[in-house]
Amino acid sequence: MGETPGSFIGLLNPETLEEGDPKKLGSQIQIVASILGNRIEDMDFEPWEYEKGKTRSRLKESLRVYGEMGKEIKNMTKYEPKEYHLYIIAILIDIISSLFNHIESHA
Repeated sequence: MGETPGSFIGLLNPETLEEGDPKKLGSQIQIVASILGNRIEDMDFEPWEYEKGKTRSRLKESLRVYGEMGKEIKNMTKYEPKEYHLYIIAILIDIISSLFNHIESHA
């Protein structure tokens, strides 16, 4: 999976982004979305976190969108180096933000 437990360095690395191979990038994004989705299923959430716009809901939706982006990118045929950075970063920021919200609410 990566260099340390929970690390995705081996799945979605800068070289893949810079190369711009849509098939490779799309596949890697789908794998990461799936792994993170499985991890969320193992987490304990408060009942209110399941409500729309709350932590678990945001995590699930972000990962759904992330996986769909992987499918769309995988179907592209033209190499587009560095075109995906902002989208990928934005979704990951939301995922990370949601995880921190979850951790803080259980501290």
